[in-house]
Amino acid sequence: MSPVDTAACPPPRPTGSSPRAADVASRRLRVLLISHTCQSRSEGQPKACRLAQMPDIHLKVITPDRWLHYGKWRQPDMAGGGYGLDLEVAKVRWPWAGPAQFYMHWYPQLKTILCNFRPDVIDLWEEPWGLVSVHACRLRNRFLPGAKIVSETEQNIDKVLPFPFERFRSYTLRNADYAIGRSAEAVQILRAKGYRGPAEVVPNAVDAELFRPMDREACRLHLGLSRFVAGYVGRLVEEKGLHDLVEAIRLCRAPVRLVLVGTGPLQAALERQACDADLKDRVVFLGGRPPDELPRIMNAFDVLVLPSRTTPRWKEQFGRVIIEAHACGVPVIGSNSGAIPDVIGEAGRVVPERDPAALAAALTELASWPEVVRELGLAGRRQVERQYTWQKVADRMAAIYRKAVGIER
Repeated sequence: MSPVDTAACPPPRPTGSSPRAADVASRRLRVLLISHTCQSRSEGQPKACRLAQMPDIHLKVITPDRWLHYGKWRQPDMAGGGYGLDLEVAKVRWPWAGPAQFYMHWYPQLKTILCNFRPDVIDLWEEPWGLVSVHACRLRNRFLPGAKIVSETEQNIDKVLPFPFERFRSYTLRNADYAIGRSAEAVQILRAKGYRGPAEVVPNAVDAELFRPMDREACRLHLGLSRFVAGYVGRLVEEKGLHDLVEAIRLCRAPVRLVLVGTGPLQAALERQACDADLKDRVVFLGGRPPDELPRIMNAFDVLVLPSRTTPRWKEQFGRVIIEAHACGVPVIGSNSGAIPDVIGEAGRVVPERDPAALAAALTELASWPEVVRELGLAGRRQVERQYTWQKVADRMAAIYRKAVGIER
């Protein structure tokens, strides 16, 4: 079977083209979620779990049997039964295609799954220029024309993709009935690429029970830290602006200690920079840590810093680490790259990109005013509870599914 397979399905539902909203309203809405992110028990499965628990939704999830995640092959995490989801681990073709990365992946079983499950909504939690999105749209058009396509994207840079991906994106957006951007900028890019249908911003989410405020002094003691602590969690790569962050520590007029959590190709250069600036006792490299350790590590911080730099090919699409810190009651200082200012909201400080002096001034301010740090941390937790929990995001997705098929609640 190939991505363009057109062999006949079993007889389709007898209603012809589009299922009437009244028909769907009389039963559970059948939603097929296609998502490599749902391999992860912490990044994708929590949202799917909450969708599956809604009484009016019958959710089925497809996720690949293997995936190259930041250079390492991984399989789906099905610990505890994958939250009891109807989660099908499907054989994937072309999960990595060199320069095309994972955007050529597709599922040979998809036609069979569609014909057996007969969804009312197909949610493509994949970029619209991926072959998997094109394949799903073509199969929908051929066999289930009444199903609605929801296309999701995080892309927030207006760039022309190399062949064939610009054509793939155009095809998917022509066939999408609803579109979701991870940020307002992502929705703007959808419009710039010709999408004219309904669209909404639905952000990332965080486990607000795992990431929660803890005893900050106890967490700091556990890591052997003292004084005002600024932290960074993520990949040690050029575009994250970490050279600016180390330089800001040098310029900072307050006794701030920097803790870097993560690994990456920039680590050796950052260590040399800290040594050359005589900052060896103020810059700590903790290396990579497992996800279950991150809440306690973040609670050892007084502030999290995300000084990302925009490049011609990339800018910060959301910054999940921001809401993880906010969930712990930790304010965030971030650059004005991409979606960072919107996600920080009222719970931190935003500084210009590539400006170590401005970053140092923000660190000095917060190190000098502990009551401000506390208030910003409380504001961050409130923001998470208001719009960034898995339940809040699942509620918004469910509402979009209903609107896509014409059910208003």
